[in-house]
Amino acid sequence: MKRIILTSIALLLLLLNGSPVLAALDTEELPKCVVVTHCVRVNWEVSDVETSFKKAVEAVASTPRTKIVEQTDLYIHAEAKTKSRRYTDDLLLKALPEKGVIQVRSESRVGIGDMGVNQKRVDDLAYRLSTMKN
Repeated sequence: MKRIILTSIALLLLLLNGSPVLAALDTEELPKCVVVTHCVRVNWEVSDVETSFKKAVEAVASTPRTKIVEQTDLYIHAEAKTKSRRYTDDLLLKALPEKGVIQVRSESRVGIGDMGVNQKRVDDLAYRLSTMKN
């Protein structure tokens, strides 16, 4: 019940403020996608969460039109501008060491569809991480 209330509050604040909230809590997963036509959330299973997360942060920081606006040791929130219309999308990454997972969530702020932009962003990030040197 507590999780449902927190999730409801987070969604309400997201709608009001236009930015993710409560996702940085160390024990919480990233919010699930509510409108799946413009949101993607995946879990990447990794052997070394800390090293993989640091690489992911580097990859996000070097992504064109993407700016990290919030960062902790286990979480980042970046704003990514779409190439054609410069819409702002939210890209969230969360390290969950106890699960051996990095959670990634990309969501458009406007509209009900994204023409595959968020899935492409997540896939591109995964590819770039797989090609990074140790």
